[in-house]
Amino acid sequence: MATPEIPHDPWTDFVMSVFAVNGLIIHAGENIVAPLGQSSARWQVLGRAFNSATVASIARDIGHARQSTQRVANALVMDGLLEYRPHPGDRRTQVVELTEHGREMLEQIYARQMDWSRAVVEQIGEPRLAEATASLRIIAARLGVLPHIEMKDVL
Repeated sequence: MATPEIPHDPWTDFVMSVFAVNGLIIHAGENIVAPLGQSSARWQVLGRAFNSATVASIARDIGHARQSTQRVANALVMDGLLEYRPHPGDRRTQVVELTEHGREMLEQIYARQMDWSRAVVEQIGEPRLAEATASLRIIAARLGVLPHIEMKDVL
């Protein structure tokens, strides 16, 4: 059976490049936090919990399923890095907040991340990185206003 050919149009090339960069960033994140006993997923939840939020809103913000974000948040609570507090506007919901230990961990992570970030900026160059950032923001804004397209509408 023949392997399907990957399309080579501008959009597919862009998306494949974004996937590659995303994988490299996640891998770098794992290397940044592993010496501190953390994972990239835990870092994402810790970083978003800097301002108290519900698990559902954290999951939406970081693009993960609520259930997996809940598991990570529960583990961070067990490790004393996060704590659950009553939601000020909804008695049925809780928010997660950093503990003092969580703040200290996040400071250590950010210090390591900044060392890596400086090296990346030095390699890529600040102007080129700013240009790429601006392009990604434009694309994200355009995608955010496009109507949702169902595959049944395309086929």
